[in-house]
Amino acid sequence: MAQSNEEANKLREELLELNKKRDKIDKEIKDWQAVLQSQKVGMNDPLVDAEGFPRNDIDVYQVRTARNKIICLQNDGKEVMRQIEEKLYKYHELNHPDNESPQR
Repeated sequence: MAQSNEEANKLREELLELNKKRDKIDKEIKDWQAVLQSQKVGMNDPLVDAEGFPRNDIDVYQVRTARNKIICLQNDGKEVMRQIEEKLYKYHELNHPDNESPQR
């Protein structure tokens, strides 16, 4: 019992760290979205005009960088959420050892 309690505490600390990491990623995504909003474009707006030239009303380099960062951060966020989910299952199994394993 003492070992499972120790393991549960370790998992709890790992979950708290992963949650901090997720919060940091969410903040960075919002910061990069603010860059897109300042340029008045979204993730899918065209970066070229009707004639195929780069738009002169936006900073194309800044928009491309922001879009890339957002996509990378979203992927990182998905991975962190996967890790959180996995550790939550383990944490709850440790806290309820006489119950069946939760169905996934």
